[in-house]
Amino acid sequence: MKKYTIIVLALFAYAVGMFVWGYTRGTVTEMQALLGIALMSVVLVVLWFVYRRRERYREKQRDGMKSRKNESAE
Repeated sequence: MKKYTIIVLALFAYAVGMFVWGYTRGTVTEMQALLGIALMSVVLVVLWFVYRRRERYREKQRDGMKSRKNESAE
């Protein structure tokens, strides 16, 4: 599993835990908890896609540097 996937899953587990804790204590209503989890899920999905795009960009950069090194060595 990739590092960014673990980070996103950990943040999701933390958010769900906090909303459940707030709901059981009575400080958050059921609707607020569900909306909070839904909003957090959307934010985390966007974050996951940003991390994926960033990793692909870095791989392209590395591949470009390797090809330039090989061309200059010849």
